[in-house]
Order: sequence, then structure tokens, then C-alpha cells
Amino acid sequence: MPPPRAQSRARPHARKPRVYLRAIARLTRVVTHEGHGRGRVEKTLHFLLHTERGLNARADYVAAEHVPPFEGDVAWFEVEKVERGEGHAWPWWRAVRQVEPPADA
Repeated sequence: MPPPRAQSRARPHARKPRVYLRAIARLTRVVTHEGHGRGRVEKTLHFLLHTERGLNARADYVAAEHVPPFEGDVAWFEVEKVERGEGHAWPWWRAVRQVEPPADA
């Protein structure tokens, strides 16, 4: 019989998301158009995250459900890179809040 401590470690539990990177970045909406004529609907697929320094690449993807609603196709946000958690097994980006563009942008 295993010791009680081993049982507590063996139980699956949801990991708390850990933010390990914050930045101010420009998000660009990527959309698709569904339907024709008056029934044409615009649907957001995802957002491209453009950073000044190119954290991992010149652009990265942000899921539409991780960005607060905003007007237009481009806006500046405070973004966080989260290690894991909330059903993700890999690092992912989320937009925290909309901010004014930097002075040098």
C-alpha cells in the first residue's frame, strides 16, 4: 500500500496559470467572411500579436477568446504569456487590457 503522501501527488489537479512575460503589443484582427450578400457575416479567427522586439518571432497568435472586445481591426494591448493552465498544456498569450500606443509606435 502506498503512503498517503503519494496518493495526494497522484491526483490530477488543475494547475494555476503562471504569467512569466508581460509586454505592450499591437494586435491585428484576422477575420473570415461567411455567407453571401446580405447574409454575409464577418467572424474573427484569431489575432496576430506584433511585438517591438520580436519576443519569439515577428508575430505570434492570440486566440479570439483571450482578447477583450474592441473597435476596429488593430489596437494596442497589455499582453501576458502564460506558462500553462486553464486547459492548456503549452504556453499561450492573453490580452489583459487595451492601452494607448507607445510614443515611438
